[in-house]
Amino acid sequence: MDNLDELKASVSSNIQLLKKKNGGKLTKEMIHKAVEVALQLSGGDDDPDIRDKLIEIAEFNNKTWMDSAHTMTSEDRNWSAWLTKAKPEISWRYWERYAELLRQSGWPPKVIETLDETIDESLGQLTDPNQKGRWDRRGMVVGSVQSGKTANYTGLICKAADAGYKVIIVLAGFHKNLRSQTQIRIEEGFLGYDKSEPGNRKLIGVGRIAYDHKTLSPDAATTRADNGDFVAAATKNFANSIDRPLVFVVKKNKSVLENLINYLEGEGRAQKGITDATEQAPISNIPLLLIDDESDQGSINTNKTNLKDAGQDSDEPLDPEVDPTVINGLIRKTLNTFEQSAYVAYTATPFANIMIHKDSDSKKFGEDLFPRSFITCIRPPTNYVGPQRMFGYTDTETGQETEGLPLTREISDYADSEELNEKNGWMPPKHKSSHIPLYQGQPETPPSLYEAILSYLLACSVRILRGQGNKHSSMLVHVTRFTDVQNKVTKQVKEVLTSVRHCLVYGADDPSFSAWKDLNSIWENDYVKTTESIAEERCPVHEWSEVEEVLPKVVQTVVVKEINGTAGDVLDYERHRESGLNVIAIGGDKLSRGLTLEGLLVSYFTRPSKTYDTLMQMGRWFGYRDGFVDLTRLFAPKELINWFRHISDADTELRNDFETMCAVGATPENFGHRVRTHPLLQVTSPVKMRAGQKEKCSYSGDLIQTIVFDTQKTSREHNLATAKKLIHEADEKGSFDSSSANHRPIWHGVPARSILNFLESYKPGSEGNIRRVDTSLLAKYISAQNTKDNLSDWTVLVSGIVPKEPELALDLGRFSVGLRDRGDKATTKEYFRPGVITDPTDENVIDIGDENRAKALAERRKIVEQKSGPEEAAKVQSPGGPQLRKYRPSTIGLLIIYPIDPKAHKLSYIDVPFMGFAISFPGIDGENDIPVEYIVNPVGQQTNG
Repeated sequence: MDNLDELKASVSSNIQLLKKKNGGKLTKEMIHKAVEVALQLSGGDDDPDIRDKLIEIAEFNNKTWMDSAHTMTSEDRNWSAWLTKAKPEISWRYWERYAELLRQSGWPPKVIETLDETIDESLGQLTDPNQKGRWDRRGMVVGSVQSGKTANYTGLICKAADAGYKVIIVLAGFHKNLRSQTQIRIEEGFLGYDKSEPGNRKLIGVGRIAYDHKTLSPDAATTRADNGDFVAAATKNFANSIDRPLVFVVKKNKSVLENLINYLEGEGRAQKGITDATEQAPISNIPLLLIDDESDQGSINTNKTNLKDAGQDSDEPLDPEVDPTVINGLIRKTLNTFEQSAYVAYTATPFANIMIHKDSDSKKFGEDLFPRSFITCIRPPTNYVGPQRMFGYTDTETGQETEGLPLTREISDYADSEELNEKNGWMPPKHKSSHIPLYQGQPETPPSLYEAILSYLLACSVRILRGQGNKHSSMLVHVTRFTDVQNKVTKQVKEVLTSVRHCLVYGADDPSFSAWKDLNSIWENDYVKTTESIAEERCPVHEWSEVEEVLPKVVQTVVVKEINGTAGDVLDYERHRESGLNVIAIGGDKLSRGLTLEGLLVSYFTRPSKTYDTLMQMGRWFGYRDGFVDLTRLFAPKELINWFRHISDADTELRNDFETMCAVGATPENFGHRVRTHPLLQVTSPVKMRAGQKEKCSYSGDLIQTIVFDTQKTSREHNLATAKKLIHEADEKGSFDSSSANHRPIWHGVPARSILNFLESYKPGSEGNIRRVDTSLLAKYISAQNTKDNLSDWTVLVSGIVPKEPELALDLGRFSVGLRDRGDKATTKEYFRPGVITDPTDENVIDIGDENRAKALAERRKIVEQKSGPEEAAKVQSPGGPQLRKYRPSTIGLLIIYPIDPKAHKLSYIDVPFMGFAISFPGIDGENDIPVEYIVNPVGQQTNG
């Protein structure tokens, strides 16, 4: 039907009317009715495919939305709020045609509406481009991996151009493929044309939307071609005037950036009629917007030499840690070539950016790239599959445990062992560029990779059955960073694919090899069960007979491609945009950041890494999987899956911290301090964190709890004895609260020394190699605070329950405490992981006074209102843990003991309870807080002493 767009608009209008009649609520039946009415009004089309398509679109549009962004700002020089007043006077032509492109591409209206608001928030944080004189802004937008950051900054470019920004520079990664991919997105969303073929300017994207392209056509200094990066000779002069926006999409490459700076410096001199090539003359009255994509890669100062310029007249000792690296310095120099500039960093992993030294100015390079002006955190749409949905997460404040999707598959046959120093096997963690991948002595893939390839073929087949056959479908194989080894893996994967193709299409020559049998087994034992358990409306369970019919066709369409960083890696997708490309992509570093593998179905991943940002960025499987989320699989070692789960928790906690701090008016500098001293494991690469150097950690305002336990009897007995000793000391040296219940005894005024004795003796568990609680670092922090009379006065609570049966009670001297039941989230013999063990009401045992409690409650309501609106905020009757800790005196710490029923761990039969603990630290203001030092090394975090 030719009038599908009109029908979609009619359905949308009908839905709004039905929702209004139903008090704002929408049901599936109402959506079906809206579609039927639209079809009847159009003349009564009986095509069931059209009907199903309209229903699918309407359901997607009305269940997918995007939460508002949150922004943290600071008072900045030469800046004042301007957009609200200026907005009615601006003609938003670039933005309007981009928004129309998003609508035509199937973006839900609610998502576009929120994107519009979010981009306005970022644009408003920039300086009014019409403001005269010198000015600059430094900000950052934090998104999620593969969540649509490019769409966000393309929208910002459109709106900035509408407002009057004239030069736009986009820094797009290290490799040609990522720069080319970014160029294509900018061409589609802002430029409207592709000029990579000389003399053939082809309209694309927004260029195909009916607008006056003579007045709405930016200029581009770069193209999508492999050699399309910046070349000064190909760019016109704009020294004295510029009549339309000029766009540069460039790599973070020393030569490219130096050429760009030389060109811009020449433009500045030409603008002012200066002929002396050594004289500095920044470009004036032509405002610059510089977008730094993947800004934590290549843009961060990692040099260990010196910030201060040589020869400075100062007795101040030189700081050896903050001298700009080459790329960092060149970005800063690029900003300095304009009198008016705005720098916006985009990243999904902001840890390194926020750790930039806030006082790192230099005469040669200028101010460093710390986002001093603003930080905006954007939430992805609800249909995004990120680390939280993929791996699950624990909300440490509410205690809510969210399970991940059943899409991960543990592998162990890629090496002789899963130890990080293993050097033997098909692809051991430790291997050299000369490594030859052998499985049991033969140059062939291990069974797990064979299974992953068959899983990919099944997933491609199901996509065809679901009407998605013209969409891209990819598989990722990421096992080594060495190109020579990647080449050998590529050869082996091609051999597997050839054998499977012969079996499915022609019949196998080897009777012992039957891909059909293996495919059927994976289908019945994995795919059918997984699809049923996920139970997504758009992901039906198919019959094996349907899949069996499609498989021979699919296997003939799959190509194996080694990703080598050229623009061709991206252009292959572009060339097959109408028909869809089925590709198995094999690579390493060039696959690990920025490059989008479209329609990624199966990932086979063994690369060891223990840094948050590296692992998150390598997660190419995050993104949008509408209609095929049940088909996606991640094959990875158990330890890596555990690390991703840990990162999911850490990422959740930091983003919640950010929203909480926004609600109370914190600044980027405040958040920078929070991240720099966050008590989680190593958050970024050892280089960016100054490898081997001392870093600082603070527990101010934190709730730290044991969520992983050693299952060995000796450890459990030891911790039980340690807890009993603490209770004995609390009873002897503290003040027993006579109003406390027998199963929840409380002592106040317990000396810090008793808490330190407990921590120095307690043995925390670990999940693989992940230690979630570092007792020695906790003790060191408490001791440091004691020197300023903080954390000197402790409350100890044993948080048990009323014993249901005598055998479920723990004898603690004069107290009989019922054991808590906590579910096992890991189900492994190696350790017990119940997730959150705390009870949210436990932190109420310390009285903070009526006045402080009122302040804490008001703050909690403000945070809830920011997230969920005023109606939900009005329901809040008590402060949350963070607010209670904030308003508690800095002298008072709280240690809570949690006795846990040993039967909670189903895989051990030791009748000794797990003794968990939590420490609730009061908020200690920055001047009085004493962060403690630890050593960062490539393996992880270690305490210094």
